[in-house]
Amino acid sequence: MKPICHLGASIITGATVFLTTKTITPSIACFLIGWLVDVDHIWDFYKNVGKDFTVKRFLKTFENGEIKKAYLYLHSYELLFGLVFLCFFTHFNYLLSFTTLGFAIHLFLDQIFNPVKPLTYFITYRILNSYNADIIFKINPKIVNSHSRTLPTHSG
Repeated sequence: MKPICHLGASIITGATVFLTTKTITPSIACFLIGWLVDVDHIWDFYKNVGKDFTVKRFLKTFENGEIKKAYLYLHSYELLFGLVFLCFFTHFNYLLSFTTLGFAIHLFLDQIFNPVKPLTYFITYRILNSYNADIIFKINPKIVNSHSRTLPTHSG
């Protein structure tokens, strides 16, 4: 999903949490994690392209399939499993639980709306495939524009 779509989904999720809990802190946590998980794309940009960062260049890099190695360290089911375990371990700490919810929704939406393989969001899978974007994603990034879809690493 593109960042603007994650922003919209996170606003809805955060608002729903607020309407359900009548508490601002977990709703803000759910909103922020649901939107800001995509900061890991900045690392992918720097590792693939270098230091000539502008927002325009950043977006074009992902749209043009220039990402050859997709690290996506925060886009990880292993991290989600760890957060769920911590929720159980802390007897469902209020803030941690809603943070985990926002994170889970982000991954779920990426899995559904990005053209990815079922294992793409497992960091283990990406490591075993040397983070090679041509292997870990369903589509060839060079033909993305002909399908009018963006690379999943654009927003993760």
